[in-house]
Amino acid sequence: MNINLIPKFIDEAMSPVAKSVGNSVSNLWELAFGNHVELWVKKQEFKHQLNYEDYVNKVNEKLNSIPSEDLVEPQLNIIGPAIEASKYYIDSEELREMFANLIVASMNNDKVNTVHPSYVEIIKQLNSDEAKILKNIEGDIFPLLSVSYKHENGLSVAPIFKDFSDIAEKSGCEHPIKILAYLDNLKRLGLISFHDNVKISNDEPYEKLKEHELIKHHAKVASVFGEPVYINSCAQVTTFGKIFRSICIQE
Repeated sequence: MNINLIPKFIDEAMSPVAKSVGNSVSNLWELAFGNHVELWVKKQEFKHQLNYEDYVNKVNEKLNSIPSEDLVEPQLNIIGPAIEASKYYIDSEELREMFANLIVASMNNDKVNTVHPSYVEIIKQLNSDEAKILKNIEGDIFPLLSVSYKHENGLSVAPIFKDFSDIAEKSGCEHPIKILAYLDNLKRLGLISFHDNVKISNDEPYEKLKEHELIKHHAKVASVFGEPVYINSCAQVTTFGKIFRSICIQE
């Protein structure tokens, strides 16, 4: 592996001494890191090849499950961008699964009319954790809990911790602490919506959320200023989100 630390635009103008210094640094770099970097690159290439083969196998398996009479020519404005974009997401199991589902749906007569060109861009703006959350929303709705407090006069203030959910942990996300950002992104993409004045009928999930360490921490903070108040609400998969899930996420 050759590493040239001398910028090309000044390479020709360099003095022999400067070139010697540059070469020395390059040689030291090669000696210290060369074998390790090459090994890392080979590992990544091997991993990428395995993921690529898994991706191809998934597409073929899904295509083979469609009756031949239901196979149709895919729309180029969907399958073209999907294949092009998917090569950058091969190494995410969740995202390559979504691209595989989208590509196959574009060739399935039963689903082709509900496939939308925007689905490619939506998948590109998701990370693996957000894909896991979308897959694991049960019944298209889940509880949210906010923490506020009220003064001695009984008046409540705006929440100090808003719209928390443990769905990232339940979905096996790698970084569940980022749940608020994940939900904001899903909302931004039009896949879910928040309902501040609506809660699910079962109170048990809210009681469990109150025992979560993050909720207990913010309730403790709220108690410094007044009496902690818990606000029950919910998030729901939008109509657009339901169609997206039916195409790109298959149970």
